[in-house]
Amino acid sequence: MNQASLRRHYFLRSLILIGFTGLLARLIVTDRLSHYLAPRLHMFSYVTLGILAILTLVSLRQVFTGTNAYACDCEDAHQLPRSPWRSTLVYGMFILPLAMGFLMPEQILGSDVAAKRGVTLLGSDVKKLAEAATAANPPAQASQPEPGSAGNSPQSGGADSAALVPANPGASSTVTDKQPPALTDEQIRQKFANTGFGDFYSDIAVALYKQPVIDLNDKVFLDGLTTMELFAKEFAGKEIETFGFVYRQPDFTPQQFVVARFSVSCCTADASVFGVLVENAQGSKWAKDSWVRVHGRLEAREVDGYDMLVLKADRIEQVEPPKDPYVYYNYNTPASN
Repeated sequence: MNQASLRRHYFLRSLILIGFTGLLARLIVTDRLSHYLAPRLHMFSYVTLGILAILTLVSLRQVFTGTNAYACDCEDAHQLPRSPWRSTLVYGMFILPLAMGFLMPEQILGSDVAAKRGVTLLGSDVKKLAEAATAANPPAQASQPEPGSAGNSPQSGGADSAALVPANPGASSTVTDKQPPALTDEQIRQKFANTGFGDFYSDIAVALYKQPVIDLNDKVFLDGLTTMELFAKEFAGKEIETFGFVYRQPDFTPQQFVVARFSVSCCTADASVFGVLVENAQGSKWAKDSWVRVHGRLEAREVDGYDMLVLKADRIEQVEPPKDPYVYYNYNTPASN
């Protein structure tokens, strides 16, 4: 292969390497790397960026020297492509994903992916909770609640009020606006003692329970959901505030949606969906995949012999998606207020 052909090959390879280096650098500089990788893997991306930069410099050197770096005793194993169609095939495999990375708009995971992978809803299947809510609110009994009642009275007969009646009589405290009596730290800890779930989740439960309004933010979203699943009866009646994207299934009632978040362990390929089922008279107002902040009170329901929690929302507002839309297990006890 003559020097001119060598230089053309190394020039094209240098352009490809520059492209991948620039693409990765752009993701790092613009803080969009979290759209693809979990934070604990970001360091590997920084190392990769350094390696790509070195390979780019080496390839550019070959452009100017014209030296065949693949000259060895490996016969044709390391030879440059010698025909136009083979060059197109080999380089096209690198140019295509590079072009897609620069030209295709970035889009965070949403309802379409959630529908395919399923939603983990406080340890339960979303469909079971939806069926339970529908059974508690038969269409024949549906009517509009009286103004100001917000469906909080089981006797109001409203479409939303029927769903407020807990399947578990012990959860009746969840249908009142009154705050539970104040407990001492020792009394709160006693509620979560000797449960067999270990000190880690007991400590999280105590820290969350002490908050007047549980802030289910990014740092505690997954650990908090797991804790409330383990202690469903204890958290029934507690107020929480959280945010996420709106997800619906076809069999949901108009008052229902899930405020959901994607959890990423390594990259978005292994993403799982977690969330809380929300019920509100104006639930249908919020579009699929819109991001909302929800405030309300948890209600206990018994589904197939298990205690489940549903968030009866009294305030919903639309918010902008966060810079990092995904959540991760934190494994730290949140600070209590």
